[in-house]
Amino acid sequence: MRYKLTLKLADPHRNILPVNYQFELGSWFYRMVNQQDSALYAYLVASGYVKKEGPFRNFVFSHLMVPDRKIEGDRLLIHSERIGLIFSTIPDESLVPLIMECFQKTHFLLGDRISQVSFLVEAVEPLPEPEFTDKMTFKTLSPLHLTMKIPGRKNELFLSPETSGYARFFYENLHRKFRLLNGFDHPHDPLVGKFKLRSPVTQKGITVQSGNPGQNKLIGYQLRFRLQADPALLKVGYYLGFGEKNHLGFGCCESL
Repeated sequence: MRYKLTLKLADPHRNILPVNYQFELGSWFYRMVNQQDSALYAYLVASGYVKKEGPFRNFVFSHLMVPDRKIEGDRLLIHSERIGLIFSTIPDESLVPLIMECFQKTHFLLGDRISQVSFLVEAVEPLPEPEFTDKMTFKTLSPLHLTMKIPGRKNELFLSPETSGYARFFYENLHRKFRLLNGFDHPHDPLVGKFKLRSPVTQKGITVQSGNPGQNKLIGYQLRFRLQADPALLKVGYYLGFGEKNHLGFGCCESL
């Protein structure tokens, strides 16, 4: 299911975030859904969504939706008292009350060593499901990240949506998510499907674990795109995210 979180600044005078906040935000979501003494985690285990009581990572989230903001260098200044955020995970109606209980009225800190903002999750609202068809247009709410492994090369190649052959990697990723969610392969050839750009492509680099030994920069892309494939595949991408590194805040999209 998909949820809209309304976040309220606990202290309006502490309103500065690093521009690169996705990793820290993803870490907060990870901690919340993997609380092993919670009813949510117990259901995830009982339903088979978590294997051998391991971590649950099948979620994606949008960038922070800040109506009034300003960028100064590597800092994001929030001038809105309330901001929005989309959290999306497995489309299971039984999860709705558990997710709402998990996040509702929760306080958390977001930021880095330089600046942090204290938020209160003021409201958690389940969003209606769109109609899934075999042709849909999507818009990224967080950058879409996809890579290709090259033999003999240590680092993976970041793929632009304008790259020749991008659609094949895109749909192969969707099929892996379908198999992970359903426990069986989608019946169609993984290469069946059409991907078409509907807007210019904007590159966005996001630094994860900034200031730590594991610091790394990942490249994603903001765009609108048209997909043609089985509705079941598009539904998986909508709820779990398109592309890779979804639990770090990449590949959250809305349908248009």
